[in-house]
Amino acid sequence: MTPQAAGPRPLARGAAAQSWRVRPADEDEVRRLAAGLDAPPLLARLLSLRGIRSPEDARLFLQAPLTGLHDPFEMLGMDAAAAHLAGEVERGGPVGVYGDYDVDGITSTALLVRFFRSLGIEAPYHVPRRLEEGYGLHLAGLLRLKEAGCRTVVTVDCGITAAEVAAEAKAQGLRLIVTDHHRPPERLPEALAVLNPRRPGCPYPFKGLTGAGIAFKLAAAVRRLLRDKGFARSLPNLKQHLDLVALGTVADVAPLLGENHILVRAGLGALSAPPGLPDRRKAGVRALQAAADLKADEINAGHVGFVLGPRLNAAGRVGDPRAAVELLLTDDLAEAHAVAVLLDDWNHQRQELQQEALEEAEVLLAAAGEAGLGGAIVLASERWHSGVIGIVASKLAEAYRLPAALIRLDGEGGRGSVRGVEGFHVYRALEGCADCLVQFGGHKEAAGLAIRRGMVDAFRARFQEASRLALGPERGEEVLWLDASVGFSDLDLGLIERLEEMAPFGPGNPRPLLGAAGVEVVGVPGFAGRDREHLKLALRHQGRTMEAIGFGMGPLAREGGLPPGKIDIACCPCVNRWRGSTKLQLELKAIRPAGG
Repeated sequence: MTPQAAGPRPLARGAAAQSWRVRPADEDEVRRLAAGLDAPPLLARLLSLRGIRSPEDARLFLQAPLTGLHDPFEMLGMDAAAAHLAGEVERGGPVGVYGDYDVDGITSTALLVRFFRSLGIEAPYHVPRRLEEGYGLHLAGLLRLKEAGCRTVVTVDCGITAAEVAAEAKAQGLRLIVTDHHRPPERLPEALAVLNPRRPGCPYPFKGLTGAGIAFKLAAAVRRLLRDKGFARSLPNLKQHLDLVALGTVADVAPLLGENHILVRAGLGALSAPPGLPDRRKAGVRALQAAADLKADEINAGHVGFVLGPRLNAAGRVGDPRAAVELLLTDDLAEAHAVAVLLDDWNHQRQELQQEALEEAEVLLAAAGEAGLGGAIVLASERWHSGVIGIVASKLAEAYRLPAALIRLDGEGGRGSVRGVEGFHVYRALEGCADCLVQFGGHKEAAGLAIRRGMVDAFRARFQEASRLALGPERGEEVLWLDASVGFSDLDLGLIERLEEMAPFGPGNPRPLLGAAGVEVVGVPGFAGRDREHLKLALRHQGRTMEAIGFGMGPLAREGGLPPGKIDIACCPCVNRWRGSTKLQLELKAIRPAGG
């Protein structure tokens, strides 16, 4: 990024933070876990650091059985929602589905539409287009579903803040069931049922479900009621839709703990096609993976987050989200391939628009200097595409380690996306800025807002003050937190395969980050990638040599950033399987001079 004259600067990939520290763990607890599981102490330490305290909870986490899922009827409002929908199915429907235009909303919509169709009823759906309608529940879309014959509409991944729209829909004779996972406001929409584990008073044990997770729970509850009633048609096996739950959950950057860990692990299996086994993937999943040139042997959370998710998201960002829904609904492989190619093209457009917006944001930041930052990044422009400002805000927040809000101005108003950092609650900060905003909604990590043009400066001042109060006037020492400090003699293939039992990795359950001190670089650094963007090193420690790769760290070595002499490394150990061979490899995350 373009450097500033003063103020926070972005941290280059692989550059060392000022301080490396090992996360403290309860060593007695670690010993009990290791003994109770008959597991390596490092695995027990990692589980303890993730809040897994007992051998029983650890076994549930590592095995992730579907039997470990909670009863859907524990969710407040599920009795009423499932009973009503079961009745609609018995009457022959139709039931409308109203979704959001991101991956979570798209997959939630596809899941419920497939579910209702498999029960023999029509399920018209509506997903708003970002530029024409904007985020959230809108009466016009609901009325289109009413015109399609729907008396009942289920919202997925949206609607929790739409009290006024819900009242208008009721006046029009529509019956709403709202399912959403975003932070509930004080006034909930008036509906037949409101399903959201975050609702005050909701006893559901796991609060981190996404829209797709809640949609799956609703389908499971309706299916159980129909089974108990002796429904005449055969009932669908909902396991076949866990691929959609995994797509929505990972793409929405939800914590991969609790039920999300179980759902995503099973869903990744449904997204994969191991050699020698029947290929049960949906046509749309096959086509999307082919368009992305992604081998389907073993799909992991990274493939979803960085390859598949962005292509589905591109439909909502720069194209038509209905195309992504249709991709996940079709069973025609030829049709699916045509739509997947279209989504791939939209993704390339998204990347170009994103780069343009990022470059302009960098110019604005360079011009603002330290005074313009003031504890948070708030930028506005008429030239940005509204479909990419959330991604750019995320990149700025990560690079500058500050909350970031980007606003796309249009006429007398604007719409913005906000992304947070560790220690900063985005939604609560926006609550403190409510009088500057027309509308806002979201959760701890991210939110969206609508604002009048004349209030941008006032919002900037208020939001920056909220950031300073939450994070302190100075960001303080940048700390790289390690899960453990190890020597190369501690690492072997068997241990790392045990650590991989913790997968899928992601938010809340990051890939283990280990530190090794006083490591020697053997030979000359190598490079990989079309533009030599990846760094390859042979490293020796405690008499053992291991291969290491640093993705995106090539410039660090070429530009003199690789320290001379011995180094300390922060790395994620992983198993590299390639052409029938299996070996241990270190994925570098940061490098510094030894003892730095």
